[in-house]
Amino acid sequence: MFAVGFGSKNRETAIRRIAGKDHTTAVVLAAVHFEWMLKRAVLKLGISPTRRLRLQLEDVYKIREKGGKGDYQKIWRREVEPRFKNSALGSVLGNLPKIQSFGRKGTAMDVRGRIVHGNGTVSRRDAQMAVDQFLRAGEKLRAFAAKHGEDLDSVLRRRIKRRLSK
Repeated sequence: MFAVGFGSKNRETAIRRIAGKDHTTAVVLAAVHFEWMLKRAVLKLGISPTRRLRLQLEDVYKIREKGGKGDYQKIWRREVEPRFKNSALGSVLGNLPKIQSFGRKGTAMDVRGRIVHGNGTVSRRDAQMAVDQFLRAGEKLRAFAAKHGEDLDSVLRRRIKRRLSK
């Protein structure tokens, strides 16, 4: 399901189908899908060499981390924002506060965390909200990349150095 060739639209359809039968599994799959799409977008749209970016992204597990050495927002800010106008991650996604916000319960990442770490139960309603938020974010990443000539479902090209273009 997470092979590039399967396609992100097919993956989203499959996750929605699973959500009707098993809402907790769908949350985990939707979260993985979102993170996969976010990493692909950084790899496709970033300015650093692909190999270097892959190594940096291997150690990233949070959208935003207080005082951490690296998170998706910091990498996005450094790699993608310099290339495109109005490309802050929050602007691209539009629903970032609903995905993750420090100390806030009820976000998609909170729901995902409760499932993955076994910290309580998750209602079908909360699970569906999380699935919807993760999938919507993935769709927006795909649209943003396409607007800038990149297909997140295609094989990565080796990039040694890319010049900035605004």
